[in-house]
Amino acid sequence: MADNRQAQSPDDGSWETDTPWQEPSQHQHPQTPEDHPRFDQLQGSYPGQRTTPPTYLVWAILVTLFCFFPTGIVAIVFSSQVSAKTNAGDIVGAAEASRKSRLWIIVSLAVGVLAWIIFMAVS
Repeated sequence: MADNRQAQSPDDGSWETDTPWQEPSQHQHPQTPEDHPRFDQLQGSYPGQRTTPPTYLVWAILVTLFCFFPTGIVAIVFSSQVSAKTNAGDIVGAAEASRKSRLWIIVSLAVGVLAWIIFMAVS
């Protein structure tokens, strides 16, 4: 047996518009993308939200001194770019530089630990 009922659209007025948790005067229409604030306007507007990405500069310096010098320098360069890009208003670029800095810190740490393990095994 075929179901002869047709789907009703909410625009025909047949659906209940008022809900128990919402007053009739509080109905809101969907916002257009132009009504939403840009990402850089939202910075610091939520509790606990970081206004700048972490720089990891201290970690970059430590892995440069104690682990592996060449990749540690790359980590320092990306760490210093985070503050410069944040001050220029490029939050997305600062976040990318922060991510790359963290990546190079991890690479430096891994190479340094591996080098120490090989050094200890050989001697």
